Amino acid sequence: MARDLNLEPLFPTIDIQGDILVGLLKNHEHLIFFNIADVAKFKAFLHSLHITSMQECLDQRAMIKQHKDNGIDVILPTPGLNIAFTAAGLKALGVTGVPPTLKAFVGGMHSSQQAMQDPPSNTWKVLKPSNNLHGVFIVTGASHAEIVDIISLRLAPQGENGWKLRHEEVGQVRPEPVRGHEHFGYADGVSQPGVRGRVDATTPLTPQQPGAEESQGQKGQDLLWPGEFVFGYPGQDPGAASFEVKGPDKVPPTAFMQDGAFLVFRRLAQKVPEFNRSVKLAAVSIPAGPNPVNPDLLGAQMVGRWKSGAPIINAPTSDNTAMADGTPDANAFEFGGDRHGQVCPFAAHVRKAYPRDDVRHDPDVTDQATIDAAEAFTQTHRMMRRGISFGPELTEAEAMSQVSGGQDLSRGLLFKCYVTSIESQFEFVQQQWCNADDFSQVGSGIDPIIGQSANALRPFLGAAPVSHADADKPHLSLRNFVHLEGGEYFFAPAISKLHTI
Repeated sequence: MARDLNLEPLFPTIDIQGDILVGLLKNHEHLIFFNIADVAKFKAFLHSLHITSMQECLDQRAMIKQHKDNGIDVILPTPGLNIAFTAAGLKALGVTGVPPTLKAFVGGMHSSQQAMQDPPSNTWKVLKPSNNLHGVFIVTGASHAEIVDIISLRLAPQGENGWKLRHEEVGQVRPEPVRGHEHFGYADGVSQPGVRGRVDATTPLTPQQPGAEESQGQKGQDLLWPGEFVFGYPGQDPGAASFEVKGPDKVPPTAFMQDGAFLVFRRLAQKVPEFNRSVKLAAVSIPAGPNPVNPDLLGAQMVGRWKSGAPIINAPTSDNTAMADGTPDANAFEFGGDRHGQVCPFAAHVRKAYPRDDVRHDPDVTDQATIDAAEAFTQTHRMMRRGISFGPELTEAEAMSQVSGGQDLSRGLLFKCYVTSIESQFEFVQQQWCNADDFSQVGSGIDPIIGQSANALRPFLGAAPVSHADADKPHLSLRNFVHLEGGEYFFAPAISKLHTI
């Protein structure tokens, strides 16, 4: 069925914060965590604060595209500033009506620690639980100098504007040719949901690209209803026969939350040389057989993509840069042709975090209605991810010793995502999919990248891409090389709501 834009909502693009649906453009990002020291001064400061809107992000992207189309290769300024508050921050500002049923948000990330199998919050390196954490400024730019300029012109001085610095995280895009790749070396953020809705009367937020189906933006990028990511719009229907079906409106829990979204932040430290050594030793431990084994292939099977971003489901034994990140075919796949996980392991990170058309505990499913219903359910758990790497590049000394240097050599990912349900989107994916060794099928193992477990060794069932025999899959035990070092839950209001506080 052809896409009918008239049935899709029109966004108030000058009111929705830019990072939620479009994403702040950035080579550098500072997350400035604060507490409100003087409520009156802070409210006055908010009323005049220039927050980067969805429309500004769209205009910046259009400007960059125009320059590229004209053959102009220059770095353009893309200043960005967004803001989000903890439950304690909203309470300090006098925002009422936040229902206690929003348990995760009201309780904070530490309240979900046990269920999420996260490290105890008293061991966190940053953002240990405190009622004095009220919010975060998200500052982005094309350069570090641009970040400093935004801080100077819009946020400083702290005291006069009623806020006080609690903590700061600094992220940056990695240098070429690994730009867009996280520190393990794999292309990051390759699969983002498409979003239904219009930015003006005739322009969709996510247009359809050549070769894509009617229900997709790019090939393999399913279009979802925006209520999954911002309050006040239709969302997905978990019980629908197909993901294309429009679900009920995601009604804001309080009027203040209209056109806003929850923000999840997690600082994830990556032990890069230890990860590389583990992958190498695991590959060596696999007995010789009909299926090729080497560290590059095993690493790709653990992630579900080659370092280029090419999906192993379509490049089973060697990388294919024609399908790499940025190409039309980077997401042009489902798992229906690999129901037994012989090419892409069930526990591969991309399959755990987004199982597409997998059917839980039924690898032999053939009924298309069952498959479509399972995919409709899956699409109710998507997130809009906005992470960035932090820390320096791996040193030669670390690579030689195969041990992380620590201290100033700490590195990893500043994970961020936007959702309208912390529990059924972020926490569900982490707990029910990534951490569960029986998802999507019994014996799958734990997500080897972001899976959390109290056990030092976690099971991982590998692949058999040549023999296609379940008996040939290696049973591995892997350590965790991504460590949660702290985090929190926030709410990013509509820009107009900031002026009503």
